[in-house]
Amino acid sequence: MATPDPDEIWRLLNEARFEEASEAKVAALERAVEAADAVGDPELQNYALNGLVDAYEFSRDSTRLLVPFARLLRNFDSQPAHFDAYLTRSLYWTFKWIVDTMIEQPDVPLESIEHWLEEMRRRYGEAGYSMHAPAAYEMQLAYHVGDYDRVAAAIEALGEAEEDEMSDCTACQYTSLATIVFYAEEDSADAAMEMLEPVLSGEQTCAHEPHYGLALSLLPLVELGRIDEARGNHLRGYQMCKGKEDMVAMIALHVEFCVLTGNEHRAVEILADHARFYDLDLGVRDRQRLMEVTVLTCRRLTALGFADTAMPGPGGTEWTAARLHDWAEAERTAICARFDARNGNDHHSRMSACVVESTPYDKPVHLGLKEPKPHRPVEAPAPGQVQGPDLDAAIDAAYAAYDACSPDTWKAWLRVGALADALGIELIAEHRAEIAHARSAQSDDPAAVVEGLTRAIELFGAAGQPGRALVAESFLLIHRSEAEPEAVRDGAERITATARVLKAEQRIDDRSFHTSQVLAMRAEYLASTARPNALPADLDERARALEAELAAWTGQRYALIRRCDLLDLRARLATDPAAKTALLTAQIDLAREADAGWAVARASADLADQVGLTGDFEAALAICREGLAALGDEPSHTVAAKLHLQAAEFTMRAADHAATYEHALAASIHCDAAGMTVPAAVARHLMGVALVELDRRAEAVPLLEAALEDLPDQELWRVCNVRFNLAESYDRQGDTRQGVEHGLAALALMESAEEDYLVNLYADTLFLTGELLEKLGEHDHALEVYSRAIEAADTVGDLASWTRVSRARAWLLRTIMGDSAFGEGLQTMAQIAARLHAVRADAASPDTLREAARFELGETYRQHAQLTFQFLESQAGEQGLHRDEAEPVLDLQRRALAVFREGPLLLERASLTAHQTMWLLAELGDTQGAITVGEDALTWLTAPEAAEAREGFEQHLADLREGATEA
Repeated sequence: MATPDPDEIWRLLNEARFEEASEAKVAALERAVEAADAVGDPELQNYALNGLVDAYEFSRDSTRLLVPFARLLRNFDSQPAHFDAYLTRSLYWTFKWIVDTMIEQPDVPLESIEHWLEEMRRRYGEAGYSMHAPAAYEMQLAYHVGDYDRVAAAIEALGEAEEDEMSDCTACQYTSLATIVFYAEEDSADAAMEMLEPVLSGEQTCAHEPHYGLALSLLPLVELGRIDEARGNHLRGYQMCKGKEDMVAMIALHVEFCVLTGNEHRAVEILADHARFYDLDLGVRDRQRLMEVTVLTCRRLTALGFADTAMPGPGGTEWTAARLHDWAEAERTAICARFDARNGNDHHSRMSACVVESTPYDKPVHLGLKEPKPHRPVEAPAPGQVQGPDLDAAIDAAYAAYDACSPDTWKAWLRVGALADALGIELIAEHRAEIAHARSAQSDDPAAVVEGLTRAIELFGAAGQPGRALVAESFLLIHRSEAEPEAVRDGAERITATARVLKAEQRIDDRSFHTSQVLAMRAEYLASTARPNALPADLDERARALEAELAAWTGQRYALIRRCDLLDLRARLATDPAAKTALLTAQIDLAREADAGWAVARASADLADQVGLTGDFEAALAICREGLAALGDEPSHTVAAKLHLQAAEFTMRAADHAATYEHALAASIHCDAAGMTVPAAVARHLMGVALVELDRRAEAVPLLEAALEDLPDQELWRVCNVRFNLAESYDRQGDTRQGVEHGLAALALMESAEEDYLVNLYADTLFLTGELLEKLGEHDHALEVYSRAIEAADTVGDLASWTRVSRARAWLLRTIMGDSAFGEGLQTMAQIAARLHAVRADAASPDTLREAARFELGETYRQHAQLTFQFLESQAGEQGLHRDEAEPVLDLQRRALAVFREGPLLLERASLTAHQTMWLLAELGDTQGAITVGEDALTWLTAPEAAEAREGFEQHLADLREGATEA
């Protein structure tokens, strides 16, 4: 077999340094070590071993690094001459990984860890390093075994030792201390968050930060009541660590957070995303963390009554929550037992038990992501815990709720049913009828609704309550109105006729008499939404007459509420905006008189729509807020969802993005609770856009992705807008390829639809997608997209977009064709400038358009100067560009500066242009000319807001003068 090529091995090692952690990288470096051994070059062997140690450290099982490190250390002790400065430093650095890895491996005796920790101290001391790093890892060992006195001593030693190049990065130091403080001390959430602040703010980062810091912050933030930050850190942080085998600890913290904050469904999703991890050869501690959060999730599901929930498990098969719990718990306890045996105490298993036995926080944390409709069965008391008087009291409370027209009436009758079941008591027919009616009202299953109402009608009839039976029949008619619209008119006439007969026979009370007719009219209207020609011509007249009849029933709360229903119906039938507004306003007044907050809110939602159509969004928003205030603590989810969605739209128009986010979040919660899938997706779209506007794109991505899953084809503009924002957001996060996919998908949808209302979004998406394609190096495709974007921007009359994409295309041509594109680029810049000049000179153009044209004209001159300079410099060759040859460039820069200064100073662009002119003049040897430009800049940088820019020019001038003196 031929000896491997050393140059090829060196190339592989250099390339591997820049690859992300993966098992493929590990396998490549294992082969590199074998090849280096075959070559027999000691330095190459050491570099290959060092690369393998690094790959193992950031792999799914870091314990593998012990063997290659032992080889490296032997080589260092026997042949130190083959270790250069880089390898020597890496060797000492790896001592920390060794100690940390041994701590995480229960089969390594404590004596061995202590030996290596002492070896680390000795060798660091001999090499002249500080004891800062050894103290940090002594702290980790002490924390692991539960020796908190030693932890305190190590922290004290850490503070006394001087940091040096062997110290962990600052970000890791902060998160290590925050972990120990939060889990080892009571009421330490504040202290932990203080330590995490430099990491969370982005001041301190590394390969695993802020990933771990974001995950670690979640529970402390919840304990401190900083819910918004916890939500944001989860949305942002999970995206960073999702799917990464070396970030099991972070993923586990996100699962734990979800389970303890009412997001069990999200915890299941995260575990499903990583189901393959169950079958990986993870490090022992990572495997323990995976088992802990699996057990915690399954226990919580069981407590909620979902032990049979299907969950992905090991072997790529589907398990139930109960079965997965038992498997994971057995493995967790076995791992803990190994650590306890090694450590000589039960500290490790007690710490693990604290995780799996955690109880959820009192208040849920709503993430804005899809939440399953809440399952709220009435709590059934255990037999023996209730007595007969409890049932009697519950029946009295249910009747009282009905008499008061309380929205809790259904709930009160369900409570009666639960108590009767616990006592084993057979209720009378009337009570069973009320319970059947209540169950139908609470059900989402259409068949169950029909069954419940049919049963209620039968039981009310048996109980001698024909009026209540007629009301139940009216509800059944409403339920069938959209599915069977053709049968509604006859059904409504039958209910009305029956009500009158019963009235004449004095067998129906006034409330049931009026309610059944109001509900029948409601059914007629709903049937017309499914079949427009089914709308009776006299419906508004009949509703008006019944409302007038009810007006005579003063002092009756039910009458006021039924009148609100009739006014609501009439408002929906009205075609004249003024009439509709008057009816809705009257409804609000009546609802307030009836103290019916839900009716106030319902009318407010419709009135806000009407006012919004007039363009008075501020007034519409105020109406929404009044409606929300009227709902109280336990609102109707449907009405609350509509009001919050409206408020989100109105605040977005006012560019109050923080308020948009809050309202859209609330809307998503209510939509999910009511099972309103599409409105929930709209809410998540608004949330995502608001976060994009707030420059919180990492949080926006999961919300936008969730919106995309549920938006139907009819919401084409939203779907395309979601994809546009995802394209931009993924690019900002470094995943340009994913961004391009969303951009191209949006373009395909818009091009197939050919809808006029999409033209502006189409132009913007073309420009963005072209930029992303160019960034990926797909230049030919980008050029084609830019050309289409120029045409689209021109068609919609977006001057700024047309200008920018035209410049971008000129630059891309330069990239593709080099100097041969200069002529076309020059012509393009001239055409852009001429068009912008024309707009600025047109007195009829709006001031905003003329000001935008001023900015773009100055920027066009500036970029034209750059393009010209690149061409002239390439033509000048080795001798370089002379001062007189650069005059076209300087002239363009002077023009740009003049435009930026003409009118309100465009500070940032004017300063940039002046600095670029100074740099060019200095490079051309005209230092005095550069100084003159800088001194002139100081004359127009006199405003307080220009202080920082002024300092920059003063420093630039000082550098120029110093250089001139030295010369």
